[in-house]
Amino acid sequence: MIRSLQKRFILSSMLVVTILLTVLLGAINISNLAVSNQQNHQMLDILLKEESNPQRPPKNEEPKEFFGGGMNENSRKAAVYFTVRADEAGNIIESKVDRIANVSNAQAAELCRLLMEKELREGKIEHYLFRSAKNERDGTTLYLFLDTNLSMRDNLRILFFSFTAGIICWLLMLLLVRFLSKRAIQPIAENIARQKQFVTDAGHEIKTPLAIILANTEAMELYEGENKWSRNIREQTERLNGLMQNLLALSKADEDNLAFPKEILSPDKLVLEIMESFSESIALKELRLSKEVEAGLQIRANSEQIRRLFSILLDNAVKYSPKNGEITVLLTHRGKKIAFEIENQCEKLPSCPPEKLFDRFYRDDAARTQKNGGYGIGLSAAKSIVELYKGNIQAEYFPPDKIKFSILF
Repeated sequence: MIRSLQKRFILSSMLVVTILLTVLLGAINISNLAVSNQQNHQMLDILLKEESNPQRPPKNEEPKEFFGGGMNENSRKAAVYFTVRADEAGNIIESKVDRIANVSNAQAAELCRLLMEKELREGKIEHYLFRSAKNERDGTTLYLFLDTNLSMRDNLRILFFSFTAGIICWLLMLLLVRFLSKRAIQPIAENIARQKQFVTDAGHEIKTPLAIILANTEAMELYEGENKWSRNIREQTERLNGLMQNLLALSKADEDNLAFPKEILSPDKLVLEIMESFSESIALKELRLSKEVEAGLQIRANSEQIRRLFSILLDNAVKYSPKNGEITVLLTHRGKKIAFEIENQCEKLPSCPPEKLFDRFYRDDAARTQKNGGYGIGLSAAKSIVELYKGNIQAEYFPPDKIKFSILF
């Protein structure tokens, strides 16, 4: 349980860290992309004005952006672009590629023809940001293509470094959270340990007076004979003793499974042995028992825990089956896992959802009454044992009168 709490603390903390880092790095890169895109469009406007009016001296225009850093003469001279001029009929008059090294005049003209066929005036094609301007005096149209390769590489570089830094920070936070998780859950761990110790101590303390009461009751019956009062005392004493045994077993099941020695077991042999131990109870209620137990199965577990698990489920089936009812037991392998199923009839199906049966001290009035001898913690103890081995246990109803418990581990 302590490890489970520690894992939940680590998972919750790292989920928050992951969300924060994702939002932060996402915001940084989206903002950088937006600023870069804004600068490219501003550069495109400035260059288009200069190329459209070459006689007018360029102005040192400053872009209106949050981070500042205006585009001066050096920025314009560093820009990589080419221009193409076309007449009103769509014929290429002139192409200038002196500001770009990897584009020829023919390639520039071909790219411009493609835009004119699609009647595109501005936008992006390949890695070029383009815009056109028409000269009203001679009717020609100037197309300017700005190469955005450099800004794209800068954006990718920032993306790579930011997310690399984010991953490193995430790993460092994981180490820090794992270190702090032990301290964070220490008060809870101490409280759980005190509760378990209290249950254990109380159980051992109560055992002695229960044994004395039972012994005195039996002695009284020897001298005065059995009567309804002595019989009630004995039954309730035995019931209280059984409850204490279950509480102690449940407390043990909640402990770390590393505390229990493990060995290679044959669950098929354990099931058959436990079924044999219940043969008298089954015969008294005249129950029909059908079994399908696969031989040769193996599991690495603690024998005491597995015996108790199978005993709880078979005892539950016998206890709540009506006279002349039927019980079916199945043990087989499913892939690399072992499946155990036990199905029994009952006088009336519980009115609660199936998963509610595993709650501690839960008792359904219709099917789990005191006269059946149940304590309301057996199935909870079975679930705790299954979870120690990373398994899964579930209950299913099959109207009108059948219930099945399935384990996969």
